[in-house]
Order: sequence, then structure tokens, then C-alpha cells
Amino acid sequence: MFDTFLQSFLLVFATFLPIMNPFGGAMFFLTLTQGVRVDMRARITNRMALFCFIVLMVSIFAGRLILSFFGISLAVLQVGGGLVLVSAGWQALHAPVHTGDVEDKGLSDRSDTELMSMAFYPLTLPLTTGPGTIAAAAAIGSSQTGSIATIFGCIAASIAITLLTWVCFRFSDKIPKAVGAAGADALARLFAFILVCIGISVFWQGFSSLWTTLPQ
Repeated sequence: MFDTFLQSFLLVFATFLPIMNPFGGAMFFLTLTQGVRVDMRARITNRMALFCFIVLMVSIFAGRLILSFFGISLAVLQVGGGLVLVSAGWQALHAPVHTGDVEDKGLSDRSDTELMSMAFYPLTLPLTTGPGTIAAAAAIGSSQTGSIATIFGCIAASIAITLLTWVCFRFSDKIPKAVGAAGADALARLFAFILVCIGISVFWQGFSSLWTTLPQ
């Protein structure tokens, strides 16, 4: 039973790690929350981690059922997720320049409720657990056996990747202190542009799949 648990754990964790990419996602998180107070960023991270775990669990054990119930294909999911990523990256790319003291004051034009709402959209979906993660989780759920060891392996791996994501996002504010305000703003613009490119890539994958289904 332990061998089955370990095999399931390693399979799920190794599948989610490159797709969710918590190390690179931490920089995107910092870019999208630039100017947010440190305590508020910590609260957002906590809620985002909870949402990530819930999305993983739902995707693994009921992902295919939910998508088929609403008639949503993976290609449609990729198109929608890609558009959202492009929108989030574009807004971050054109965000005002923040100096080092802005983070302590917080954003003056957004309430705490509005900031906390970012925990699910766009930070959880589609930034962290996007179309690729949902598709992979649904595939894992449909391919794994229903044994107790396999189920606990999937749950343990989801907890592990969620904790790793939480750690990376929670301490992402150390980056500006290491590179300075100007360097942090430059990195934010760079990763915002990369986020736009990722969104276009995800959109194109979905669009290409949909295009091939059109009647000739």
C-alpha cells in the first residue's frame, strides 16, 4: 500500500510542479500585487493557497464530469484562460510606477475587499491553477485507480504543491528588497510582458484546436 501511495504522490507532484511553476509564479504574483501592503499580501496568499487546493481537489475527482456537464472542452478552457492571462498581464504592464514606500501605504484606490477578491481571480484561476493544471488534474483523476492509497497519494501531492506555492508567493516580497525599487519595477514589467506572452500561447493552443474542428 505504501508503494502505491508513494507512486501516486510522485506522479501527481511531478505533474503539477512544472505546470503550476510556483517559483516563476511568485514573480507574477508580486507583479500583480505591486503596491499592496505586506499584511494584505499575506492574507491574499493564504486565501489563494486555499483556493488552489480546492481547485486541485475538484479537478482531480470531478474535473471531467464538470467540464462535460457544462459542455466545456479543453480548447475552450484554454482560449478563455489565455484571454484572462493576457488581460492581467496587460494591466500589470501598464500599471503606474511604484516606489519603495508605496507598499507600506497600500493601494489608495482599492479596498481590502477588492484586493482579497484577487485571491481567486486572477491569482488562483487562471494564473496558478490555469487550464493546463485543470486538464492535467482531470486526466490524473480519470487514470488513477480508486484505491485508498492512490486517493491519499493524490491528496498528499496536492497539499505538497499547494504548500510550496504558498511559501514561494508568501515570501516573494523579498525580491524588491534584494534588487531595489527600480530593479523590482523593471522585473515587474518584464514578467508582465512574459505573462502576456504566456496568455497568447495558451490562447493559441486552444484556438488552434478549435480551428481544426471547423467544417472544411
